[in-house]
Amino acid sequence: MNEERTKQIINHLSSEFVGSDWIAAKIGVSSKTIRNDIKELNKVLKTHGAVIETKPRKGLRLIVQDSQAYQAYLQSLTITSVIPSSFDQRVEYLQEYLLNTRDWVKIEDLCDQLYVSQSNLSNCLKEVRKRLKSYNIDIISRPGYGLKIQGTEFDIRLCITHIASEPIKSFFVENDKFSLSSKQTLRKISDILNQCFYRHDYHMSDISFQNLIIHIYIALHRIENGQEAKLSESQFEEIKKWNEYDLSKEIVEQLAKKFNVTFAPDEIGYIAIHLAAKRIVSLDDATEGNTVISSDVYEMVSHMLQAVYNAYKIDLMDDLDLRMTLALHLVPFGVRMDYDIVLRNPLLKDIKTKYTLAYNLAVVASDELCKHYNKRIKEDEIGYFALHFNLALERKNQKKDSKNILIVCGTGRGTAQLLLYQFKENFGKYLNKITTCDALSVAKQNFDNIDYVITTVPIHTKVPVPILEIQTFVDTKDVKNIHKFLSQRPSVMEKYFHEDLFLTNIQLDTKEEVLQYMVDKIRKVYKDIPYDFYDAIIHRENQAVTEFGNLVAIPHPYKAMTSKTFVCICILDKPIFWDKKKVQLIYLMSMENNPNRDLMSFYKITSKLLVNPTYVHELIQKKDFNMLLGLFGKIEEELEEL
Repeated sequence: MNEERTKQIINHLSSEFVGSDWIAAKIGVSSKTIRNDIKELNKVLKTHGAVIETKPRKGLRLIVQDSQAYQAYLQSLTITSVIPSSFDQRVEYLQEYLLNTRDWVKIEDLCDQLYVSQSNLSNCLKEVRKRLKSYNIDIISRPGYGLKIQGTEFDIRLCITHIASEPIKSFFVENDKFSLSSKQTLRKISDILNQCFYRHDYHMSDISFQNLIIHIYIALHRIENGQEAKLSESQFEEIKKWNEYDLSKEIVEQLAKKFNVTFAPDEIGYIAIHLAAKRIVSLDDATEGNTVISSDVYEMVSHMLQAVYNAYKIDLMDDLDLRMTLALHLVPFGVRMDYDIVLRNPLLKDIKTKYTLAYNLAVVASDELCKHYNKRIKEDEIGYFALHFNLALERKNQKKDSKNILIVCGTGRGTAQLLLYQFKENFGKYLNKITTCDALSVAKQNFDNIDYVITTVPIHTKVPVPILEIQTFVDTKDVKNIHKFLSQRPSVMEKYFHEDLFLTNIQLDTKEEVLQYMVDKIRKVYKDIPYDFYDAIIHRENQAVTEFGNLVAIPHPYKAMTSKTFVCICILDKPIFWDKKKVQLIYLMSMENNPNRDLMSFYKITSKLLVNPTYVHELIQKKDFNMLLGLFGKIEEELEEL
């Protein structure tokens, strides 16, 4: 029995019943294979203090009878699994091995190490080449010599650091100078950085700090091995002008003393690049004169905000806070782009699902950066830009949520003013502007910027906004009613959905087939859909993936291009691979080309639905349109209670 699959099966078993089909789908083998494996595994487990119980219509569950014997068996699985046995493990092994080997390596030797055929090794090397290429590293071959990697020392270190930072167990165990076993060395590097950062008032995020420690740890070993980073003369002269250069120089001096290592001048520049690329720049730094924002950077911000307006008709051009934070962000971002450094974003999944609108705006804005640098912008970076856009959207939305009211009073201006003060005191958080008038003047009022009318007398003139009649003076009993009136929200979601665009029992195999099918259905409901609607959706798919986990994808055109906002939902019979993840529920959105629409609530409610595994599971299982509307109503009620 395959040992790797044994471990995977055990990992998916628990004291609760699970289906064998579910385990088969998770591992990626047939149900028959799993059933055969379970029989074999059960024979082994019975001699190691455990048993797999099988019940019809319930599934499988693990019963541990002797915890000590079972744990010993699990430990033996981990210890004996030294030779990589799966495709992914072999790829990881080969990648690390080639990066850490200076000499040529023969194909035959690699086959012997991995116990695989040359054709099997060839398939693994294709994936290794693909991964290394993203760091500008090639695998070169030479007849009679074998294989060897080719790339700059800077790029090789970036790649090694990325691998070392990944939550994956390295296959180089005790003798691997690049494993992170030397906690004492890492602690010394950390102490030096903390002391130098404190003296220079320098700040970076925790994840960047840990990443820098690993960079320096790897650099120390590479330098001892004679593998030094090289910079061009023009690069080095430019870096010497940076504020981070002096800090880097001090760090290198301290490292040289502590570890008795001689650093070449270029190594100072190498660390300075990482410092400049990962600095947290705040508005305070800008006001103190520590950061210079060039006119080119500020112009780039304008291009980004203009692109957002062109695509989504959301005007953020006059948000000065957003302009400044984007400009400050672009300073270290520019260093990262110049040197192909990726700033990992641990919040990326949450950002994409919880701040969907902000993330979509960031995708559009990043397209301008892609054109400028002639490089694709990584999703991690887009996620950081999305955080800035989300704050801007919240600011914009807060202004819209504050209500403008007109108070109409029939007993004179003095009473109207008294009501005005009462409303400010009791309902200030709901109100933006309060206007007063008498009953005779209502017909002359401009209601373009008025949300509600509060009146102490009957109004016979027709007005285009809701009216609430109250007593001349607001007493305690009325406060609750007025609170409810001012905070009321009409149903947000129903108007965006059409039952004919709730598509179920669909059997298609590829993302493109699904999207074309959905677009064809949309054209039957909305006759004025632009001719290039499908192309606009594919364009957005090419910008950044729209799969969000939880079996959900949220495709949409790359810009607002329809006369109405609507959603088409497609539930597949079986999940398909969208890009890298499996998807079964497709939530295709189209935003109306209208600068005055407010879609913050729409996106918040959408996010609440699609990140909830229970809601998504219910929709996939029951495939019921009315249940969808019911879930939206439930979410809206929950949001109103917050």
